[in-house]
Amino acid sequence: MLVAQKAQAEPLWTPVMGASVLFAPITRPMLRRARRAALEALGTDGAEGGETASVTEQMEELGDALSFALIVAGVLDWRDVCVMADDDDTGTGVPLECTDENKAMLLADPLTFEAFDAAYVIPFVQRERERAAPGKESSPSQDGISTQATGERIIAGSPAPLATATDAPNAPTSSTKRRPKPKKTSGTS
Repeated sequence: MLVAQKAQAEPLWTPVMGASVLFAPITRPMLRRARRAALEALGTDGAEGGETASVTEQMEELGDALSFALIVAGVLDWRDVCVMADDDDTGTGVPLECTDENKAMLLADPLTFEAFDAAYVIPFVQRERERAAPGKESSPSQDGISTQATGERIIAGSPAPLATATDAPNAPTSSTKRRPKPKKTSGTS
């Protein structure tokens, strides 16, 4: 059965590294634009010459470029994001305006990029993977048996101890001897 899901209607404030970031819901057009940007980034990296990257490296670069494009398109605003006035991070920070240039500057730091990716892109990808899993006929149930609903371990941590023959009493059984059948007398019908 195909189950339609309501789209996230409004942008959502999400905590990221001590700041609050307003993320737009990821839409299909946004995802298509991010895919195009990722392919363009891979094409420009490959056109620089030198060695051809392995397939694994190319996939990682595609993933990073896709995430970068989705984050830049999805971040609508932020609070408590600043740039330090001096390089030793001891002074008070200057609030940073939410612009594409500042987003790129912020995402240039690998730790910040990973935090934004974990807060925004990875949850979307996980939902899409679960929806498209082989044999999956419907979307995840919030209160069912999907991995989203059963995040905590609810099964036994170890097996029950084995019982021995002396632990339990014998079960009562009826006699297994055959009862004699009454003999038929001959000549009578």
